[in-house]
Amino acid sequence: MASYTKDELAKMHPRDFRDLVRKGEWTESVQDICVGYALANLVIVPRDVALDFLIFCLRNPRPFPLIDVTEPGDPEPKLAAPGADLRTDLPQYRVWKHGELVDEPYDITGYWRDDLVGFLIGCSISVDPFLKAANIQYRFPGGHLTNLQTHPVGPFKGPMICSCRIFKNSYEAIKSILVSARYPLAHGTPVHIGNPALIGVTDITRFEELPSGTDTTKEVIRPGEIATFTPAGASGSSIAKETKLPLMITHVPFRMFVTDVLLEEQTFVSF
Repeated sequence: MASYTKDELAKMHPRDFRDLVRKGEWTESVQDICVGYALANLVIVPRDVALDFLIFCLRNPRPFPLIDVTEPGDPEPKLAAPGADLRTDLPQYRVWKHGELVDEPYDITGYWRDDLVGFLIGCSISVDPFLKAANIQYRFPGGHLTNLQTHPVGPFKGPMICSCRIFKNSYEAIKSILVSARYPLAHGTPVHIGNPALIGVTDITRFEELPSGTDTTKEVIRPGEIATFTPAGASGSSIAKETKLPLMITHVPFRMFVTDVLLEEQTFVSF
């Protein structure tokens, strides 16, 4: 594992960081790395269902805001990161076969085929540095599987995973909405605020995705705190389980792709 300070990682250019990943020198979370650049979740599907998945993303823009789509068999995301390689440039992947997780490799060269199409999908973690810069007081324990359903297209269907952020009070939650509304490519505003049980989250300590080292056993919503739930690109995992394709590839939570897209250049208000 490469040794860098938090400040060095935050200021690193995405090309340099992807080079570390490609060399196997970084396999951990990408939180607070290359601050200001859009992080991207990954979904890879065969060409014969790629159009269905493209339409699925367009009909479900909150959990699946598209940043880039590759050409069949070409692992280079030419718009989001020219010269990058989706087979090697993420810290860790998930390989699904018929809805079952079969592997979590650090590169997918051995799984790559000429008919595979890669989709880069925005990530709400991209916005966290902007929330912190606004001095918004909150905790980000992880993501929960909800009962909020996506709009099905072809074989693609399933529930959303939503990132939970717990704010000190309602004022801090409102401030966060004003900030996150500027970044629809990073999922924008929450889809639920308040009681988690209303969207099927009955155990706040049970997560589908969480940062390494997080102690979830003591996670509670304290009196006065407000929980918000924002769609997460990790919903790709729940879709993979439901869709049951012969082959589908996603990423391990918090080990996303770092694009060359500056998030500030993609802002517009969307509620």
